[in-house]
Amino acid sequence: MKNKHLWKLLLPIGLCAVEFMIMACYLYPKAQSGELLSVRHASENLSGILGQSVVTFLFTATLLILFALHLKKDFARQMYLRLEGKWQRITAGTLLLGILVLTGYCLIVKEDKVSILFSLLYYSVFVAFAEEFLCRDACTWFLRDFDWPVRYLIPNVCFALLHVFSAVGWQQVTGAALFRFAASDLLGYAIGGCLLQLFKEKSGTLWLPVLLHTLMDYSVVLTY
Repeated sequence: MKNKHLWKLLLPIGLCAVEFMIMACYLYPKAQSGELLSVRHASENLSGILGQSVVTFLFTATLLILFALHLKKDFARQMYLRLEGKWQRITAGTLLLGILVLTGYCLIVKEDKVSILFSLLYYSVFVAFAEEFLCRDACTWFLRDFDWPVRYLIPNVCFALLHVFSAVGWQQVTGAALFRFAASDLLGYAIGGCLLQLFKEKSGTLWLPVLLHTLMDYSVVLTY
């Protein structure tokens, strides 16, 4: 029994470790060599940025397929992929409207329309859905029998650690950079992740955190 519980604790960490290694071995070297493509300038190399994004999404897609095959008819319920309840649908509609209004505004006032539209795809699918499914869905599924401190802390501390490269602007990760991240960013990301997980559990659906996450990250297009 103890070994079974240990594996349930280690599996979420292992999943996030795989995602971390994808960034460390694929994206980080590209950043250091100047080959990392920016979503901000997606129109300059649309096929390249799409390919780069798809590569980083493959692990999440694989997990999605494996969970679907394992859970079968119970997949949507256990993975919180249903959207039920009046207030949940109203909230989803409100968040979606906010995303659409933001998109419409930027398409009017910004010159690079292609980068705006690709950013919508990028931040909704390759960032928001990927991170929510991995950290707040797949990881928490293995921890569903644990008390809330374990169920919240493990996936969301891992979620925070996954942001170490972006927090340093994809520059060289030095000891000083890691110290600044640990001192200023780590706690914020972990708390934010816990709030998104609470939102998922209280609403009974992953789609509300995904939409909120999308809106928060996608708002960067205002600076394009």
